Amino acid sequence: MHITEVKHPVLEPEDGLLLGNGDLSVSIYQKSDQIVWRFGKNDVWDRRFDNSDDPEPTHIDEVARGIRDEGWVSKSYRGGGMGSGDASRSQPADPKRMKELCDGAPAYADRPYPCPKPVGELAVELPVDQHGLEISQKVLIEKGEAEIECSWESGAKFRFFCFIPPHTNALVVHWEVENWREGTRTGGTGPIRFILYRWADPDIKAFACDLEARAGYWYYEGSIDSGKVTPLPNPTVHQIAGRTVIEQTFHPDLEYADGFRYALAPFVTDLEIEPQAQYNCGDALVHLRRRKLDLTGWLAVAVPASSDDRGLEGELERVTDLLSDDPAGVMQQWRHDTHAAAEKFWSQSSVEIDDPVLEAAWYETLHARRCVYRRGVIAPGLAFPSTVRDYSLWHGDYHTNYNYQQPFWGNLGSNHVEMADSFFPGMKHMVEIGRKLAHDYWNCRGTFIQLTGYPFPINDDPYGTGGICRMAYMTGWVASYWWWRYLYTQDDEWLRTEAYPIIRDGALFYTDFLNKGDDGLYHAFPSMQGESFYTGRVKDYTDRPQVIRHARYCLQLAANAAEILDADADLRNQWQEIVDHLARPDDVGASELTETEQRRMDRNFPEFVSPDGCRPQTDEHTFLNQMKKNTDWAGGVGGVPRPWTRAVREGPFDPDAALPYIRRLLSRERQPNGVMRGLGADDMGYIGAYVEATGILMPLLEMMLQSWDGAIRVFPAWPKNIDASFRTLRAEGAFLVSAVWRDGAVRSLSIRSERGRPCRVANPWPGEAGVVAQDGRKIETTAEADGTICFDTKPGDEYHLQPS
Repeated sequence: MHITEVKHPVLEPEDGLLLGNGDLSVSIYQKSDQIVWRFGKNDVWDRRFDNSDDPEPTHIDEVARGIRDEGWVSKSYRGGGMGSGDASRSQPADPKRMKELCDGAPAYADRPYPCPKPVGELAVELPVDQHGLEISQKVLIEKGEAEIECSWESGAKFRFFCFIPPHTNALVVHWEVENWREGTRTGGTGPIRFILYRWADPDIKAFACDLEARAGYWYYEGSIDSGKVTPLPNPTVHQIAGRTVIEQTFHPDLEYADGFRYALAPFVTDLEIEPQAQYNCGDALVHLRRRKLDLTGWLAVAVPASSDDRGLEGELERVTDLLSDDPAGVMQQWRHDTHAAAEKFWSQSSVEIDDPVLEAAWYETLHARRCVYRRGVIAPGLAFPSTVRDYSLWHGDYHTNYNYQQPFWGNLGSNHVEMADSFFPGMKHMVEIGRKLAHDYWNCRGTFIQLTGYPFPINDDPYGTGGICRMAYMTGWVASYWWWRYLYTQDDEWLRTEAYPIIRDGALFYTDFLNKGDDGLYHAFPSMQGESFYTGRVKDYTDRPQVIRHARYCLQLAANAAEILDADADLRNQWQEIVDHLARPDDVGASELTETEQRRMDRNFPEFVSPDGCRPQTDEHTFLNQMKKNTDWAGGVGGVPRPWTRAVREGPFDPDAALPYIRRLLSRERQPNGVMRGLGADDMGYIGAYVEATGILMPLLEMMLQSWDGAIRVFPAWPKNIDASFRTLRAEGAFLVSAVWRDGAVRSLSIRSERGRPCRVANPWPGEAGVVAQDGRKIETTAEADGTICFDTKPGDEYHLQPS
């Protein structure tokens, strides 16, 4: 059993222990006199998209003219005229339009919404007249349950066992009280009193001033100056379907014509539900208490919402019916269901590492992801939902220059396809609006994935002006996730119905965007990479490595998918022709790549390709040297997974030399709940626990198992003196791999084939190796020039590799 334990009060939600079922989640933290469960739900967003102050979104032809002919220069991402656009080469044809297009989008800079919203909190009051509080709080990871114990000098103890069942969006708390008797108790009523509440949405100016006072960080200036920002309607306490609930309503949007709604609905066994009298304070609060001395009981808070299959009222009625006769018995059954679901999840794969820091990072990261990612449910934006504030920096959005994508790295390899599938529901809304953007503003077919977006429908470009509004690399990056899902599962039907239409649209976008030059090559202009302002330099918008590599990767995978499906022969030929004549990224040296280098670069994901193709980086840019520099300061791990994975794949990477720095980084950035900090809190304060930090799962995984280049490699970058093993990690080709590393060498290796695809394995031993089937039969193999072992497989069969 892996346990995350904290033996001191945790004062902020983003540091609190996490529980969740992939849709509803909670962070458990403390105040001076309370234990608090802060609710988060993936689809609870203020969905207002107000682009009424935006100019007409930028057309790509305007960018091309502005860069090539006029030399546009800007100095800020911000809206409200702060972009300060200038022309560096000639008088602009339309100065007013130039300044509009160089400035950031008002809908983004001058409105705090769309943004995710906190759901509310459940708190239990602690007896403040007791002295010497000691608290122990732990998450039993393989059970999906948290235990909290509070004890005092008097001998009194409170225990709380809490969980969120897999099938119902409800927090369940079972409580027990010990030694509450004459001589130890304090107060004149029963010891247990809960309060359930949702505060009024604050004014944006008050929120911004509080953030500045606490962290010294000033944000939301455009929202304040616009004078057009209004809070949500106040929450209310009333009856729905005969039950007392707290309801929060939202403004109408394109998906919910009457506005999204959710409720906090308490169910109790030994407490009374008492709404607080409201005196126009705007908050909504319900007391859950009992006057007599009850020392044990059960409590559940259900969170039905408009997004439930039956709607809010229907889901509330369903839960009410379930709990009507024997609520304590049903909640106990839900506890068993929670344990069973957790056991099933963790049975899908496991690792054992003779290093507590690395093993804890693996299990705590996967647990955190499991709390907020689930098949069929939209994924969170920038932060864990139970840690978001009333307003979020960067709208808490789907940021596609790595923030949204990175938390999914390693889901497939850790054999959690169900978590990988949560990438798609929210992203499909960005694909859909992207079709309009590609047509209207790029003169392209297919879809354009914008830098920012939201997991619900909007009517136009969410970031239509500014230096970063027309970048072409995100489209290929996002389309890759549909392809990866196919590579790891080999599900042809899923490829046909779900993946290929979106991969095809990504390739069509690049087909129309890339232009054939007089040199016979296809070039990418105008598009910058990463994030930057307008620079006035044409070279900064021509054939940028990130753009070229993602375009190439997307066109290649589209051609591969079309070939597998025997579809779009004409397009397939066109895509291959572009790939064969695509301009080289401007960071690749003058020397030609070898055939092996070219093959590896083509197979590798663009974000994991080092500068100068797939050649190892120079010493000054190695991951080890970066780690030596970066472990001296605390700034979060959000930017670490990419260079770490790149080094593990392409080198140079010395795992023994890197291990002390990896340990130091993980230990330093680990928060009390086991989640790594994504961004440093010193500069911006507590703005939510950013999910991008969970991307550290990817390089940990690829130190143990790789398959990206077409061959399975076990422990390809593992420290010699750290024993380790893993069971049923997933490799491309739909193979489940198990292996043991002991005393600096691979001691066992087995592979189970799900789909019966041909298997290629890099020989982990110095001599020849053979393959034996599960029934003891010797399997015929062939060896490639580099020693790679090749053999055919049958669906469901397991194969054991061993040195000859």
